[in-house]
Amino acid sequence: MNHLKILKSPNDLRTYQPMRLENGLTVLLVEQRDSDKSAASLTVNVGHFDDPQSREGLAHFLEHMLFLGSENFPSAGEYQQFISQHGGSHNAWTGTEHSSFFFDIENAHFPKALERFADMFAKPLFNSEYVEKERHAIEAEFSLKLKDDARRIYQVHKETINPAHPFAKFSVGNLHTLADTEENTLQQALVNFFKEQYSTSRMTLTIVSPLSIKEQEALVNAYFHNLPAHLEAKAPLSQPLYLPEHQGIQLNILPHKDTQKLVVSFAFPDIQKWYRFKIISFISHLLGDEGEGSLLSYLKDKGLVNHLHAGGGIDGSNYKDFAIAFDLTNAGVEARDDILSALFSTIERLKCSAFPLELFKERQKLLTWSYLYQEPSNALQTANTLSVNLQHYPLNDVIFGDYRMELPEQALYSEILNYFNAKNMRIMLISSAAKTNKEARWYHTPYSIDVLSEDLLHKLDNVTVIDSIQLSKKNPYLEGDISLLNKNSHMPLPHVMINEDALSLWYKADTEFNTPKGHIFVQLSLVQSVKDLMAMAATRLWVELFLDNVNQEFYAATAIGLSYHLHVQRQGISIHTSGLSSNQLLLLEQILQKMTAQQFSQARFVEIKHQLSRLYINSSKNKPVSRLFSQLSALLQPLNPEAEQLAEALEQLSFNDFVAFDKTLLQQVHIESLIIGNWSKPQAIALKALLQNWQNSLHSKGVRLHNQTYSIMGKGPVWLNVDTKHNEHALVVYLGAEKAKPKQMALFMLLNHVISPQYFHELRTEQQLGYLVGTGYVPVNTLPGMALYVQSPNTDCNTLYQATIDFFKQFISGTDELLDDEFEQIKQTLDIQLNEKDQSLGARAKRMWLALGQQDHSFALSEKISQELRALTRDEFIAFISKHLTSHADAIYLATDGKPQNSGINISNATEIKQKLLQVKCF
Repeated sequence: MNHLKILKSPNDLRTYQPMRLENGLTVLLVEQRDSDKSAASLTVNVGHFDDPQSREGLAHFLEHMLFLGSENFPSAGEYQQFISQHGGSHNAWTGTEHSSFFFDIENAHFPKALERFADMFAKPLFNSEYVEKERHAIEAEFSLKLKDDARRIYQVHKETINPAHPFAKFSVGNLHTLADTEENTLQQALVNFFKEQYSTSRMTLTIVSPLSIKEQEALVNAYFHNLPAHLEAKAPLSQPLYLPEHQGIQLNILPHKDTQKLVVSFAFPDIQKWYRFKIISFISHLLGDEGEGSLLSYLKDKGLVNHLHAGGGIDGSNYKDFAIAFDLTNAGVEARDDILSALFSTIERLKCSAFPLELFKERQKLLTWSYLYQEPSNALQTANTLSVNLQHYPLNDVIFGDYRMELPEQALYSEILNYFNAKNMRIMLISSAAKTNKEARWYHTPYSIDVLSEDLLHKLDNVTVIDSIQLSKKNPYLEGDISLLNKNSHMPLPHVMINEDALSLWYKADTEFNTPKGHIFVQLSLVQSVKDLMAMAATRLWVELFLDNVNQEFYAATAIGLSYHLHVQRQGISIHTSGLSSNQLLLLEQILQKMTAQQFSQARFVEIKHQLSRLYINSSKNKPVSRLFSQLSALLQPLNPEAEQLAEALEQLSFNDFVAFDKTLLQQVHIESLIIGNWSKPQAIALKALLQNWQNSLHSKGVRLHNQTYSIMGKGPVWLNVDTKHNEHALVVYLGAEKAKPKQMALFMLLNHVISPQYFHELRTEQQLGYLVGTGYVPVNTLPGMALYVQSPNTDCNTLYQATIDFFKQFISGTDELLDDEFEQIKQTLDIQLNEKDQSLGARAKRMWLALGQQDHSFALSEKISQELRALTRDEFIAFISKHLTSHADAIYLATDGKPQNSGINISNATEIKQKLLQVKCF
């Protein structure tokens, strides 16, 4: 194994070394000398498919329990605390057939973290006290998703397949499935499951670190040699996913949110055996085409469909659902057979046409470029991706497997297309108008099953090809030069090319990531877009209608990864293009030209307005914590209205009013722009000319609009009760600064860094007050702040509030005992995080653009925060937390219930709070 050559990109400077321990553990060591952090990931071929029938959810429960103490590190919160204290993060997931565990941490502390990580799998404790506590955490997680449509629809899918296939099992678990039984306790079941399923023969481990391969090898041998190694590799699945009666049917599903979708799926065997050809993703590309002459274009012209996505669906080691999902208009809900006929016509064209070699070569070329110019990922992403890939690819293809795309034989292409037939099909109609007569277990999803008629199936398999639906043509955006800039062209920071009252442009040639890609950001400040609530709603609708209008024309660009995004941001409309730098300027020019020459259809106005209103109304059904944060954002940012307000404004907006608004939108336009990446100076100059010419063609120029932010300082604690239309309880506590100063930023960042793992451990692990528990640094524009949040299925906000206040007291008491050396170590960890290197061109581009939005033209805010952080004394920090972590401090409490009695908090409504905040503005 040590001599096996792992194929890697020439742009990949990491060193890879596979190894296998004597206990059978497959390991991949990755030496990445420039990495700020070290990471590890262990993936095991055990998932919810392996749950005993009497203990559904046990694999998921085991994932939780592995974090809660091991023989050499018995404290339940010790692992999380150690990782967090040293600038790291950790997580895990349980899937159908695999579970994966991963963490990253500062390099200096990696050996000790790895020791703790290994001990989790070698000698987990499964302490009975935490078995019972974590059982309630699983119940809270289950309750949290009861109204999640993805889970609700998923459960209907599970109940309508072969019951002998393990996909039919309930994956999450709850108090009922994870209860003690007469046969054994949950703790004993957990111990048995670990012994019966977890073994090195089913595990793959990846290490990523600046440590040398030799040093990594020593660590792995030291810490992972005693993992359990008593089991054989798992046998493959033998039961089919569907029996004949589970095909040729339609599931009618009533969603929680207002949604209209038709999902058509075709059953495939295991597709992993074809990974070398990427044939499934190629067919997805052919059917998912959105350009002129496509299936989507045909159905949109008929007013039946708004969007289409091809190639999704469930998949595993012996099955794959190839799904085509249609987002329906109201007319489309009643036109199922027309949509199916158009789909089968498109499939028939593929079957009766020669293999589209030129289109395949285009996809092949793009994948080759992605491989050759592969941008580096951070240590954590690399570790987790590769530990999972080790489960699926031959060792030499653990990296290249995702990029390998060989030309398939015609026979294979034809074989795969033959799976697309009517008797191999299932349909889901997801609609608020669905007629139902059944209820799915666990999530109570209303649904019904219709058997599709033999007449319909026969007609679909014998459709006539529709002439107007064609395969896509040669992609014009693939033409052009993708050569890299000379390394000497690299610029450390952006340079201002023009900075006038109405237009500013910043340019940065960046060669560090050795990629032919670039980014262009253009911010249009539009006075007319923010003059009132109606204008803000109309601007959002304008963006959606514009994107709908140009989607077909620009699909060829997006098909090769040349992306464009328009969204409402910073008092106007923001445009972001990215991807290969060749032809990107042309794309931006075409977008700007289209913006000034739109002809809006009244029919599409009605449809898109309905979609957008539905989106806003559906947001009221989001989980309570999300609703509370949305309300907080609306309170602190006056130009960010609540979703319900936008929906109400849209309801009043007529087509004639919208057309009149369109004529005024691009008036008094201020432009701010950044071009960064594989761009020569002549290209930056060309962008400057492009922006100037376009701005000169407009009605008028404008000045930059300032972002208003409200401060809560001096307002005392206020309680806002928010109706979330949900039966769970939630509390968000927002603590904010008075001014946007680097020292205040450093203090709030440090507080969040220290408090986050402790708050989670106390309220989530120890007290089991909810599944969603955490804290976050919450800057509003540049004004620093922090939020704590907790959501509970059965604990009211009075209890959540009191638990938080009690935690504040304990935290302050504990901080009083903090030694100066410990405080300096904590600061150093945060300082390292603040100064981590950009891991990709995209991350750097977003950081630089954010700095310009904050008027940080020196791009030095992070360094200023670091300087203030290093200068902070322990006494200053204690004074800061003593001021903010009290029941009478300036804070906004957003809650789903009424305020606690005798708390001294002023109860208020959103309007009153906004009026108070208006008196304290920060610009």
